[in-house]
Amino acid sequence: MKFTPISFQVLNIFFTITSSIFLLVSSFAQTETNKYFIHHTIANPLPGPQEWGTGGFSLSDFDNDGDLDITISPRADSGRVYWYENKTGHWQNHLLGTGDQMQLGAVSLDIDRDGNPDLVMGRFWFRNPGNLKDKPDSKWEKYFYTGGLDFENHDIVTADINMDGSIDVLSYSQLASNGVLRWYDVKEAMQWVSHTISDRVNELVKDIPGSNGIHGGFAPKGVGDLSGDQFPDVVTPTGWYRNPGKNKDGAWEFHKWPFHTGIIPNPYGLSFRSWITDLDADGDNDIIYTDCDVAYSKGYWIENKGNTSFVRAELPSPPDSTGSFHSLAVADFDRDGDLDIVSGEQEDPDPGMKPVGLKERGFIWINAGTPHKPMFRVVVFQTDNPGWHEAQTGDVDGDGDIDIVSKIWNKDGVNYHVDYWENIMSKK
Repeated sequence: MKFTPISFQVLNIFFTITSSIFLLVSSFAQTETNKYFIHHTIANPLPGPQEWGTGGFSLSDFDNDGDLDITISPRADSGRVYWYENKTGHWQNHLLGTGDQMQLGAVSLDIDRDGNPDLVMGRFWFRNPGNLKDKPDSKWEKYFYTGGLDFENHDIVTADINMDGSIDVLSYSQLASNGVLRWYDVKEAMQWVSHTISDRVNELVKDIPGSNGIHGGFAPKGVGDLSGDQFPDVVTPTGWYRNPGKNKDGAWEFHKWPFHTGIIPNPYGLSFRSWITDLDADGDNDIIYTDCDVAYSKGYWIENKGNTSFVRAELPSPPDSTGSFHSLAVADFDRDGDLDIVSGEQEDPDPGMKPVGLKERGFIWINAGTPHKPMFRVVVFQTDNPGWHEAQTGDVDGDGDIDIVSKIWNKDGVNYHVDYWENIMSKK
């Protein structure tokens, strides 16, 4: 398949005109300040040249001291990867190792089962030295794994794909072959076994003019059982791949969504962020997703009706036009017994990422219904920089609720930065 990139000049004209139209339309959303999350800076600026994106983002207790730390790789900084030590109120950066400048996705996982979370990126993983609490600058050994994809791995997640009790790794590279979706059995730390789900993912949209292939879709948690057979399936912008289950050598069947998805034109390909969970508490898994890597993104949830039947509902958008919703997290953020959804617009001045003049926003879809009948209202809790890209969630401060850390992809401010959002929703 040959890609024909859309002219950025054409995109600029399209988005400028469309933005002007959208800004004339009245929309409804509630804006409340400092009632949901308090912003803290982890690092501003990040190390290295202040250009060309960031990758390698993960959240875990890397030094086993009881709180959550992060990893990040400023791509212009010669591929260097850092871990930031959470020191209860401030963050200290340490060089973790050197990767390459082409990688984006990352995940923390204890590959060697020594009790210390390691870092997995595209083509390689870094082994946690295990003594970071006392020696935070200790060297992390780097290992290349069998079957690693040479090009950018946009999405990387973990799941027990073959249900053998061991967590596996799943990754996707749009530019490898014709779009390669692959999972890795990492039961043996030094002998990963790779399994290709599809090496023709981009062909799913080859007949759609302007689609530009498929850029990403199953991060941060778009892997889970949709068919009811207990084996995790994988979602993409155009449909989902069904796990062959007990027939471990069987092919992954692709099932197309019964509704239109994705935004065209786009700069890089069809892309969304996704999360599989039982949103309506009826015993089966549903799907939440947001458009991303394109302006005028929207959010949706897909209700699982059983027998691989799905119905989609649109989530209410923030006011006026929107940017790229490149962050997604689902949790009971307000601790009221049902699931809420957090997203945000990525900070990125590149053509096609946002309407001209838009100030990025962080927002939450609060479940104003019940656990069994979710109804969502959107609340914008932050406007303008810092923008949002690949947010990670966890109890960063140890107070029992779910906090957020976020980074940016491409600055439209002065510096590249990474940020922490303290959840205060249940403290109002």
